[in-house]
Amino acid sequence: MKTKFFLAFLAAFALAGCATPPPLKGSPDLLNFLSDGKTAREEVIITLGQPSGRFEAEKILTYRLGYEPQNKGYAVVEREATGCGWPTWMAAKFSLVLVFDDAGILRKHSLVKVNQ
Repeated sequence: MKTKFFLAFLAAFALAGCATPPPLKGSPDLLNFLSDGKTAREEVIITLGQPSGRFEAEKILTYRLGYEPQNKGYAVVEREATGCGWPTWMAAKFSLVLVFDDAGILRKHSLVKVNQ
């Protein structure tokens, strides 16, 4: 009896990890604050949170963004950890790449499509 209960619990737990995530609530003006030559790295981190990637002594930061076509809005997405296997970035549709100068001022930024 305990074995059946344990197996049922284990199966339910594994299936719950494969559930579809809740719908994304994107903001069409999320990236409007970005201005090359003006925006400071600190402002980016305060507004978008911790980046998904940091390169070249934090001169390059990356963020994974989801996209909601209904309102043309973007949202920062976290890496999903599911019971279906390795953590993924399936909710990410874009990677936001930000390049800063030595003073921490944004020099250029771009959105790179990463998923269909």
